[in-house]
Amino acid sequence: MALQLHIYPAPPLRLTPDCTIHTGIVQLAMSGRFLQSLRGQPDEFGVFLPDAAPLLDGVTEPDLWAEAFVASSVSSPASGFPSGVAHVRASYLVDPREGGSTRRLHLGGAAHIAKGINLGYRVTVQTA
Repeated sequence: MALQLHIYPAPPLRLTPDCTIHTGIVQLAMSGRFLQSLRGQPDEFGVFLPDAAPLLDGVTEPDLWAEAFVASSVSSPASGFPSGVAHVRASYLVDPREGGSTRRLHLGGAAHIAKGINLGYRVTVQTA
């Protein structure tokens, strides 16, 4: 089973010079999955937010608040099957696709994806 991920960010909302809110939709799909166990654990996911500025070397990580919710699902979960998102978190991590030590804003969590799910997200970054 392979996790397929797409992100559709909205423009960042700068509330104050020290507070920015990042929102958008993360689309998750699992290829090769046909049945989901009643006791199945949620699948881990993670995505770097493309609209967030990198954290410069030596700068302390700002305060972060991460939220996510199920915006829509590819198929309705059958009665008794798990659905939803949990363990949502945000942090600045080194993006392995870039190389180097630049840290980028990363949103992670776990979701009961089944065939596919769209998650709305909001990450608040408070620098002071």
